[in-house]
Amino acid sequence: MQRKVFCAAGPSDVYRAVSTWHGRERFWATAAPETDGVISFRLGDGRTDESRIEQAVQDERYQLRYFGRTLTFTLTPGATGGTDLTLSSDDPADCPEVVSLLLRLKASVDFGVDLRHHDEHRTTGYADS
Repeated sequence: MQRKVFCAAGPSDVYRAVSTWHGRERFWATAAPETDGVISFRLGDGRTDESRIEQAVQDERYQLRYFGRTLTFTLTPGATGGTDLTLSSDDPADCPEVVSLLLRLKASVDFGVDLRHHDEHRTTGYADS
């Protein structure tokens, strides 16, 4: 399963958002520090995961094992600037979460906005959790 979004931000900005703790904490996780190729995710709903980075190609591809499935961010420079971003998951049931993650990432890199509601009581079924 894969979904795409166009980001006005260039590939280096998008890559930095997914590949650094600071970037991930701006749109994805409450905490996401990395040690020795493993990201310690803590999400807004309290879930945690030790996610191994499987591939990291600067400004092109970032792949990790995340809560038992593989997520792959593929970045392609847009023809007139920006980034065509594809997020793939090996779990077909991930569609709602993948779409939410892509839109939160776009809002963060293009507009500096955090779309998450930061309410631990509103997690199941909310696109902005």
